[in-house]
Amino acid sequence: MAETSKGIAFGGRLAMTVLVWLLFAILVLGPLLTIVVISFAKSVFADEWEFTAEWYIELFSDPALYGPLFRSLEVAVIVVAIQVVLGSLVAFSTVRDRIMGAKLLDAMSNITIALPSVVVGLSLLAFYGGVGPVQTLTRFLFEEPFALTWTLWIVVFAHVMETFPYMVRSMGTGLLKLNPQIESAARSLGARRFTVFRTITLPQLRPSVVAGAVLVFSRSIAEFGATIVVVSAVLRTAPIKIYAEAEAGSLELASAYSVVLMLFSFIAYVIMSRGLLEGEKRQEIQG
Repeated sequence: MAETSKGIAFGGRLAMTVLVWLLFAILVLGPLLTIVVISFAKSVFADEWEFTAEWYIELFSDPALYGPLFRSLEVAVIVVAIQVVLGSLVAFSTVRDRIMGAKLLDAMSNITIALPSVVVGLSLLAFYGGVGPVQTLTRFLFEEPFALTWTLWIVVFAHVMETFPYMVRSMGTGLLKLNPQIESAARSLGARRFTVFRTITLPQLRPSVVAGAVLVFSRSIAEFGATIVVVSAVLRTAPIKIYAEAEAGSLELASAYSVVLMLFSFIAYVIMSRGLLEGEKRQEIQG
């Protein structure tokens, strides 16, 4: 009887394993591997398969092609730096209830997740555009409008709006896990607020900062909807370049571009994830 029960349990586990892996392969892994295969094809429309690496060679030898890739990395790094400060400030203010309207701000910090990306891009153009409040106010105060549209910073701000919730939620989760009594005890023993933050709060929040940075970086690298609304032809990012090449019919080059972008994202994820794991181990040792 026991043998039969074990056999049934094993059969059920095997069936579930096959089902889950099959669905994952069809819906996730299969499309990604197809892109990798196409990136090494001489032409997807040829009758015979011919392996080539010419699309990768072309990608890294033409500034018009690799420029958007490095621009995406540049924007992502800037956005991460901004979010570490801005997201942490908002999370600390709302979780610790340091400002009026903390609950409202905490709820509204998720608003861009619910909005289509193109709406975010259009709102930025309207806000910083020629008839927007920023240019109107700066023209009134300084007699010279503040020109932000069609610059790198409009792209950065678009990505900041898109990634804002990820850092706030990550830091908020980390702050909720902290025991404020430890900080209070340190201050009661004469430690200054900055010393308490540097030696007690920040080390415990490091895993949350790393996790938030991973999400922000990955989301910024992949951002498309808001960027295509605000960006100019000179400031194209990697996802927009991939879209342009695919639209032009160069599926092989677009695939090679996609593979390189996936590698950058994966490497960044691995590096930051290792930092996250090290931070968690450090917390366990200290605990």
